[in-house]
Amino acid sequence: MKNIIAIRREGSGKRGEKRVAITPAYAKNIIEWGNKLLVQPSVSPETGHIKRAFPDSQYRKTGAEITEDISKADVIIGLKEIGAKKIMPDKAYYCFSHTHKGQLKNRQILKSFVGNRATLIDYELIRDEKDNRLVTAFTYNAGYAGMVDTLWTFGEKLKRNGIPNPFEKIPQAVEGDDLNHIIKIIKETSKVIKKYGTPEEIPPIITVFLGKGKTSYGAQEIYKLLPFETIALSQLPEVFSLGSRNKIYKLVLRKSEIFRLKPGQQMNAEEYTKLHVMEKERHYMLNPESYESNLDNILPYVSILMNCILWSPKYPRALSNELMKKIYRYHKTLIAIGDITCDPNGCIEFSKETWIDNPVYIYDPYAETLRDGFDGEGIAVMAVTNLPCEFSTDASEQFSKDVFPFLRKITNANYKGRLSDSGLPPEIIKGVIMWKGNFTNEFNYMKNLIA
Repeated sequence: MKNIIAIRREGSGKRGEKRVAITPAYAKNIIEWGNKLLVQPSVSPETGHIKRAFPDSQYRKTGAEITEDISKADVIIGLKEIGAKKIMPDKAYYCFSHTHKGQLKNRQILKSFVGNRATLIDYELIRDEKDNRLVTAFTYNAGYAGMVDTLWTFGEKLKRNGIPNPFEKIPQAVEGDDLNHIIKIIKETSKVIKKYGTPEEIPPIITVFLGKGKTSYGAQEIYKLLPFETIALSQLPEVFSLGSRNKIYKLVLRKSEIFRLKPGQQMNAEEYTKLHVMEKERHYMLNPESYESNLDNILPYVSILMNCILWSPKYPRALSNELMKKIYRYHKTLIAIGDITCDPNGCIEFSKETWIDNPVYIYDPYAETLRDGFDGEGIAVMAVTNLPCEFSTDASEQFSKDVFPFLRKITNANYKGRLSDSGLPPEIIKGVIMWKGNFTNEFNYMKNLIA
């Protein structure tokens, strides 16, 4: 027997959370490799709700033991961050801990890991030699679910405003049986748009995607199920005035289009325009303080805004409260925002975390107030923080596929000795925040977060 491995049940308190890190199809390998496998039951004892997309019987068939008590495990595999009080001594945990950026809400978790001499390995930090993330299944699924939920938000807001529209038939992602079921509904919506068009009460529908990463790609894959046309930034005024009612429009923006050089910088506007796209991107990354948002030139034409870019405080906001108020004073075209990235008070200053059971709020740019639900003057914002679990089965299968190339070494590693002697591959070692209660060299700065 090499290790005792446990698969943890995910958060019992949130609607829709039925994801699992290792599906039954991959779990059987853990046992074949000589490990014992414990799996917590899918039904939460606190609520009685089913909290896993795959039934216990499928894990039992692999030879796993279904048990609430996983205290005998050496390695505990989950997804979401673990409550500080649930961290057990001398265990190795795999999860998305949301700690390495210094997130305030999870600093107590770090203290608990230290106090329990536990090991913390974060999926988000598992990377190759070029520093590319290797476990990205939820990034795509966040894009899928985020786009579905934003189309649902858009349709519901129009309906509440007394405007019948073809998007009314699209449900919130969690209400669909799975991704394929939702795709069928969106394809039916596509037929309606082609035949009957979009509402005359609003301009031709233009959706702007901020960013070109994997989240944006996932969102665009859903959007492309509708009768769309891709446009360039320069086409916005023309499409806004003369665009077809029997299609919708897509504009994907790079950072060099989302942000512009501030006046009076060392590099003047004429020099900047001569740079190639990648040179502009590089200059932005190295000199973020020299830039400001360009969305005041874009949002007057846009019905839906999809935020798919990561943000940190050293960068300018794409949409501040002040800028949104300035735009909204003269242009009320923007109806819905899908903040897939969901950095509260971040890239979109008025963003806040929402959850599947209360996914939307209305932002009033005049009063700078947020009101849960769809009612009231303002813009409908969807900022669900756990979007991938709305397609729990699809997301779990893709996640397990991402992890599988490393699974044998993860489950068969030695977690008792030194990290250097563990047998973990370099990609996984990059994700080790803490080993047996001690921060690894790369994450030693985190000591200051819990001092």
